[in-house]
Amino acid sequence: VNVNGIRIVAILAATLLVGCGSKASGEKLTGKAEGFGGEVTVEVTVDGDKITAVTAKGDSETDGIGSKAIEELPGKIVEANSADVEVVSGATVTSTAIIDAVKSALESK
Repeated sequence: VNVNGIRIVAILAATLLVGCGSKASGEKLTGKAEGFGGEVTVEVTVDGDKITAVTAKGDSETDGIGSKAIEELPGKIVEANSADVEVVSGATVTSTAIIDAVKSALESK
């Protein structure tokens, strides 16, 4: 039995297993919902059941109001690992759209 051959096979097998595990992490999901000024879209990155990143886009949302929700809520959702977060004061419609879009994205998983 060639010991070096067995070692190479073991290393290759371990490499393949690690590669398979990395494909499942970082899955990107998208969701949409109607905001105050139009459609709000989100991209939710998940690793298993953990929300690792959220980005929100709503180009027609009111600057300084809806845009505040777009800036703040994604971080709160990641921190809570849930879409069940408080809305941003003064930006209820945009906040609700972001939350609904994240929930829609997660349901598509």
